[in-house]
Amino acid sequence: MPDIAAFFDRCGWAYAMPEANLWHSTFFTENEDEFDLYVMVVEDWVHFAVTPFIPPIPAAQTPRLYAALLKLNQQLHSVRFALDGDNDVTLIADAAAQSLDAATFTHTLEAIVFYTDRLATELWRMADEPTYFSPLVQE
Repeated sequence: MPDIAAFFDRCGWAYAMPEANLWHSTFFTENEDEFDLYVMVVEDWVHFAVTPFIPPIPAAQTPRLYAALLKLNQQLHSVRFALDGDNDVTLIADAAAQSLDAATFTHTLEAIVFYTDRLATELWRMADEPTYFSPLVQE
């Protein structure tokens, strides 16, 4: 199993370990919005998740937002959007535990922070304003 704590330490990220094989950290975007990051080792995989990525949204907005998320998934590298068990929008990434090294861990964190910073406000605005369509979501 990879040493996730050592990877967090190497990146200079504070973390807690709420249970075995689960690490929790937080980070801020340029807008000073705070996000929760979870890293979980399950069998042969390391799962990264920013959840919730945006606050819960009105049911009437979900079809439009989900369509945007599917389009965005085609544009993203190293990460993708999904729904968690509570139907919260989550930004996720996965890595094979056997091949996860410090460089890959760092790259994954950088991708997560980059896309969170770039997309969280846009997606929340799409969810909150029925007539807004983000220019970041390509047709």
